[in-house]
Amino acid sequence: MRREEGDRYFQLGEQKRIESHFAEALEAYEDALTRYPEEAIAERLLCYQKIGDCLRMMGEFGSAKESFRLALTLAEKGGDEADVADALVGLGLSLRGLGEVKEAHKHLERARGIYEEWEDPEGEAYALWAIGGLWRIAGELRWAKLAFEEALSLSEGMGDSTGIGYALCGLGGVTRVMGHYRDSLSYYTRAHTTLKEIKDVFGTAYSFCGIANAHRMAEDFERALGYFDRATSLYQKIGDRISYAYTRWGEGTTFKMVGKEEEALEAFQAAEAVFQATEDRRGMIYTLLGRGELALLGGAVTDAEGLLSEALGIAEARPFRLELCHCHLLQILFRRESGEQVSFAEVRKEYRHVGSDFLQREVALPLNLP
Repeated sequence: MRREEGDRYFQLGEQKRIESHFAEALEAYEDALTRYPEEAIAERLLCYQKIGDCLRMMGEFGSAKESFRLALTLAEKGGDEADVADALVGLGLSLRGLGEVKEAHKHLERARGIYEEWEDPEGEAYALWAIGGLWRIAGELRWAKLAFEEALSLSEGMGDSTGIGYALCGLGGVTRVMGHYRDSLSYYTRAHTTLKEIKDVFGTAYSFCGIANAHRMAEDFERALGYFDRATSLYQKIGDRISYAYTRWGEGTTFKMVGKEEEALEAFQAAEAVFQATEDRRGMIYTLLGRGELALLGGAVTDAEGLLSEALGIAEARPFRLELCHCHLLQILFRRESGEQVSFAEVRKEYRHVGSDFLQREVALPLNLP
């Protein structure tokens, strides 16, 4: 009877997860886990996987990591290689969220190798999508783009709409930070069409946020704010805190660019509260830089320098090479504000080294970071 109860709660979790109601799905999967006996290894393994997925989508990366470690232990004990690979991808994505790039890469590459050996193109495409995101975070933008392109090719070969949509979102994100804004808008628009057709609520929100950021970089700020509103509404509905926080940062940057500094500060503070709670150090860099700019624009030079220094310390301690470029660029702009004649030449080389053409032209405060 308890196993049957476990099955019932598990199916409820599946229904809620498909609807992108992650908190409700998490509760159902946890209820299912308590009802499966210890010998039900396959069922418990799947519960830990799903619990990890929900926690990761909610920005609880530390808890997600532990759930995937338990899934991996069960997979290595009583599952098959495909179960091992699935657990490794979840673990890698959780570590990626925590900024533990080297460890995440090790697990994701191992998973990719298993999928390739098992001739599982869907799994391989998923691993490549995860690796692409990891390379983007690490500031290896050319490698990130190649991984997303390979994931897209595999997904198109299978006719997998979900894989296609998410690979296109990945390409939209990496081309934006590479400075190719028209390409970014095209990728995100295609992703939106694909993911909306299959009623993927999270993917639709993801594409809305990407479209908003592409319009922001094209300086179509009014249109950007409209898409940010759509994205935040959906993220709040499904309970994805991390994506919501990055969306609020994009919204805050847009407000900053149009001179609405109070609204910008509120958005940055809302995003930063989530980044602190979820230990997203990369996100913290962006909000600290945004707040630092606002402080400088408001004449609080000492506060501005302190915020920039804090952001720089995080970027230097982690392999966030693109964000380190942003910190160095803000240092130059801060010095220019004080009247120094400082060249962009060195920081422009840094951007090109990571694969970004963002700094092809002169920029000034307020800064529209990609």
